[in-house]
Amino acid sequence: MSKNRGFTLIELVIVVAIVAILAAIALPSFLSQIRKSRRSEAQGAMQSAALGEERVRADCTTYVNASVAADWTTAPTGCASTVTLGGNPYTSAYYTLTITGSSGTAYTVNATAIAGKSQVNDTAYGTPCSTLTYAYSAGVITKTPTDCWAK
Repeated sequence: MSKNRGFTLIELVIVVAIVAILAAIALPSFLSQIRKSRRSEAQGAMQSAALGEERVRADCTTYVNASVAADWTTAPTGCASTVTLGGNPYTSAYYTLTITGSSGTAYTVNATAIAGKSQVNDTAYGTPCSTLTYAYSAGVITKTPTDCWAK
């Protein structure tokens, strides 16, 4: 008698079910890690923008009002004529960054998740992270929401 070699339909269904269960468990965790890395990229851009504001303030009497879409080509009022700001390098693929220099002692960098991207669903410890804020005022740095900035 010859023996048939190969898989039965039942064995194949069991293997497919196991793979589907593993994928259902792993995919949400993977997407969460992707969102966390994109948030870190935006936070790095925000902190770079804050450093840019400090460089401008070192030469000027105020901070820059700008957004990612705007070039930093016009120096704020009170700057020496030799200050060259150049183009705004602070960008993020998943967040829109806006930079507001409200006075000579304060500025705020906001990052808002771009609509239609998966980043709008980003959370940390149950706190939504679709809007991040880095604010400097009179020597105090505030990063909100706090859970989104935690390592």
